[in-house]
Amino acid sequence: MQEGVDRRKLIEEKIAGTEARAVTSLAFIRQAVRDFLVHANGYSDEDIETDLEFEITLDGVKTAVSVDYILKLRGRRFAVIKCSPGALGSRDRHLLSFARVVDSYQIPVAVVTDGVRARILDTVSGELVSEDLAAMPTRPEADERVALMKPLPYPTERMEREKRILLAFDAIRCTEESGE
Repeated sequence: MQEGVDRRKLIEEKIAGTEARAVTSLAFIRQAVRDFLVHANGYSDEDIETDLEFEITLDGVKTAVSVDYILKLRGRRFAVIKCSPGALGSRDRHLLSFARVVDSYQIPVAVVTDGVRARILDTVSGELVSEDLAAMPTRPEADERVALMKPLPYPTERMEREKRILLAFDAIRCTEESGE
């Protein structure tokens, strides 16, 4: 019986170590992305909303969802940014749904990044714009786009479906984070 207990303890320690490294990795990625936004792309701290929570209501149930960063210029949200330690493409659909339903209009740019690589998506079309972090719009470029931007709401008839997609991905993420 002792061997089974020792094996279980070893597995639990291994899992705890892996989770601690993942948290440290994500914190490093988040800081690297913030540094890139401020120092390389010219955004100010006032342009960057951090860990902002949004309430999504579906079937009478309210659920809080969030993303790492949102770029906001001229009072309008321009880009959502999700930091992820790997498998960037697996986060595309989740982030597109987020950008489509959390505000009264579609936030036009969705970015998934590990701090080195990035997937930049056009929210309205769902198209991949670039896989290069350097293609992320600088603040002057974003400011110009926001000045011309016409807020485009997500089609009402597709809203419920998009919310379901968002909440399904969010439930998977929560389960992964809790270790279940």
